[in-house]
Amino acid sequence: NDSAGRGRTSRPRGGRMPTYDVLGVPVEFPYDAYECQLEYMRCVVRALNSGENALLESPTGTGKTLCLLCAALGWRRQRQQSVTEARTSWEKQAEPGAPSLASGTPRIWYSSRTHSQLRQVIQELKKTSYRPWSVVLGSREHFCVHTSVSRHSGARQNAMCKRARDENRCPFFTGLRKGQGSRVNTSLMDIEEIVSACKTNMVCPFYKCRDDAKEADLLLIPYDYLISPQTRESLGLGVQNAILIFDEGHNIEKCCEAAASFELRAVDLGGAITELEDAFDLLESGQCTCDEALGDITADQLMTQINLLKRNLLALEDSIHAERLERDPTCDKTIMRGPGSQILKIFARGSTRGDGIAPKDAKRIGTVVRKSIAALTFSLDTTGSGGLHLDKLQSLLGAMFKPEPQELDRSYQMLIYEDTPDDAKKGSKRKAVDFFGDMSTGQGREATPRILALWCFSCSVALQELQKLGVHSLIITSGTLSPMQGTIESFGVPFPVVLENSHVIDTRKQLWGGVLANGPEGTVLDASFAQRGDPAYLRNLGQVVERLASCVPDGLLLAFHSYSQKEAVLKAWRQAGIYQDISKHKPLFEEPRSNMEVQMVMENYSQRLSQTPQGGGIGGAILAAVCRGKLCEGIDFTDRQCRMVVMVGIPYPSRNDLRVILKQNFLDTRGNSGDGRAWYCREAIRAVNQTLGRVIRHRHDFGGVLLCDARYGREGRLAPISRGLSGWMLPRMSVFASCEVALEGCRGFFGTSGG
Repeated sequence: NDSAGRGRTSRPRGGRMPTYDVLGVPVEFPYDAYECQLEYMRCVVRALNSGENALLESPTGTGKTLCLLCAALGWRRQRQQSVTEARTSWEKQAEPGAPSLASGTPRIWYSSRTHSQLRQVIQELKKTSYRPWSVVLGSREHFCVHTSVSRHSGARQNAMCKRARDENRCPFFTGLRKGQGSRVNTSLMDIEEIVSACKTNMVCPFYKCRDDAKEADLLLIPYDYLISPQTRESLGLGVQNAILIFDEGHNIEKCCEAAASFELRAVDLGGAITELEDAFDLLESGQCTCDEALGDITADQLMTQINLLKRNLLALEDSIHAERLERDPTCDKTIMRGPGSQILKIFARGSTRGDGIAPKDAKRIGTVVRKSIAALTFSLDTTGSGGLHLDKLQSLLGAMFKPEPQELDRSYQMLIYEDTPDDAKKGSKRKAVDFFGDMSTGQGREATPRILALWCFSCSVALQELQKLGVHSLIITSGTLSPMQGTIESFGVPFPVVLENSHVIDTRKQLWGGVLANGPEGTVLDASFAQRGDPAYLRNLGQVVERLASCVPDGLLLAFHSYSQKEAVLKAWRQAGIYQDISKHKPLFEEPRSNMEVQMVMENYSQRLSQTPQGGGIGGAILAAVCRGKLCEGIDFTDRQCRMVVMVGIPYPSRNDLRVILKQNFLDTRGNSGDGRAWYCREAIRAVNQTLGRVIRHRHDFGGVLLCDARYGREGRLAPISRGLSGWMLPRMSVFASCEVALEGCRGFFGTSGG
């Protein structure tokens, strides 16, 4: 969360907050606003006034979330007043710039990456004078309080929920329908508060929030839900004329591509066939007679349809194995790839075991899948997958048949590749006996399992779809969107309003930084794959950290580009005695791979920072973390927790990752040669910006950043990749002539900045 309010006193709620004229819109703000905050709010209002999109970068610690909420809600309040006046006055309607009565007042969809980030947004909202009707949206998994239904997830949970409702076996849903929902006000509540209040009042939180969302002014939602067409449509809420805000938008490109991509593993196909067999058995034995499964057809008719779909899936299995795979030396995998539309041919091909699947079959398959899942969950006590694989198959068909073939070719790649033995073991096994006899022993059964993938390599697919739905404005914001031009191009929709904001601090006095190309012995610091294991490099890197530990006060964040690099470096330091030398000045704490242990590590780290230094030492601690990891992405480091960030290496995406390789190839082929490399570098420097941004959290904070890798510099100047550093930081970055020069500057800075 942003912390620009730290050190300033919020105005009392009963009193009037400062009101600023922001391009003609009165905006109430809980603090005396800094110029960079006013500039941010002007950009928000400018975009909303013109109904245009905005891409806004503002450093962490500048109060971005608070500015965004106040500006958007202030604008909305004024628009609502104008619409109300226009409805009662012909003169007002005739005025230039009067809002259209048909469009009314836009609703605000405020999205962030996770529910925990939305919880912070709610806390910021409570600081303001604005009290919109707000509600947080989420899945049943987040909201369900039913004793047995809440134990499950996905399609199984959805079907069990429906059954419990239909049979009046959910007291919480019954309570909501009896009017007890009026006892709960979801406004200004985070998801835990909503669940707790609803449970106390015997009201279903999931449907209570769905009901409130139909009328709410401000909807808070994880942005996966907004990006995914299936999830968005399941909400039953239109986004036409809505203001869509994506906070923490530095992850938006990856999320958009992931939401439009699908993989179908051999275990998914086998699991779907097993689920059809299980549903068939339940119907044949007369164990399932529910209306949801049968409706207006008989059990025999549904069993016939299940047989037909099973034949379709067996044919698809044959079609996948009919493709010839070749070893690709660039990624060391056996693959076959082609344009996105080729997936349609693979599905439509058919085999001796059944017909292919064409777009015209989608409705029939959707009905069979829905009824089969209902049959599988007929009993609330049933075991098994509950239609998990059938649900995944249905989602793939939806993604595949929705775009035109030309769009599939423009933004997607289809590929088939061999599954690894470990992945193949994760799936469910087919039953030994099935209702097609020898039909299940077709070609490919003994062959290496294969994965059929449809990968989207353009986030413009999701953003252009939102644009076509007639939204009022898209606002994407983050502390780290730089380099901006490459970001705009990748989004594929226009952003007339763009901001690279300054910081609330005086960077000349409160920020020290630079590039360190050589260690104390003169060894080049180069963490590239070929050099990272060199003993001289590891020794010199350790010596740099040991010297910094002796002169940097408080906490030092030591950021590596991967867990494996972190573990390899620390192991080498332990073996060489360097780890012990560093620990004499500051103890080291490591970021764990497990989410469960993060809180404990942070508590121990913070506890050490709070201790008074012994024997005249500098005190503090070192936190060894990973770029894009839990600490560099999601933790709010306050004051002493991060007095300096030391970046080890350049966090390029994994060069052997199949998706990374194909994305670069896709960009080079679709655009200009070199586009793939530009994206690769952009991903790296954005991760650097995100990590370095941890160092400053509020107006009175201070700290240093050091890039420990020669590749950030070139001939004594910043290398091209370093020009993508955030604008507020760039003027303070230079390449140090030697390690001693860097250490002198570091000692001098902290000696005069409160260290």
